[in-house]
Amino acid sequence: MKQVIRGFATALLLAGICMLAFHFTENPKTEETATASAAVETVKPSIDNMKKELEENDYHVLTKKDYDQLKDAQEKTPEQPEKEEQKTFTLKLETGMTSEDVASALQKASIIEDASAFRTYLDITEASESLQVGNYQLSSDMGYDDIAKLMTK
Repeated sequence: MKQVIRGFATALLLAGICMLAFHFTENPKTEETATASAAVETVKPSIDNMKKELEENDYHVLTKKDYDQLKDAQEKTPEQPEKEEQKTFTLKLETGMTSEDVASALQKASIIEDASAFRTYLDITEASESLQVGNYQLSSDMGYDDIAKLMTK
């Protein structure tokens, strides 16, 4: 029995060695791999075809010279941020007006951009509790601090 098992193990070992030898020495070009590699081969399109394809997809094709001219022109004239026109507004602060009323009136007059942010500022600085009745000349270039100081004097 011992010799039979030993013979069987030897046969399995030899079969494994033969399979490894065939695997590493086999020619990798089979019919399937030949057709697959032919399908993967890439063809480089011509420059005119590439330009045409890009222009059809709403891209602009520039020569290096044109690109450099655009780049130089852009560097020579840096964009100046447009200054908004300064707006002035006379706020009539009456008895019973809340900080929310004041903030919404200033936002409607385009003195401030965000009424809720200004109202929060008034609440945090406790300026909402000391708003004074009166007429106030405000402009759009004033900050929250300037507006609050003016209305709490």
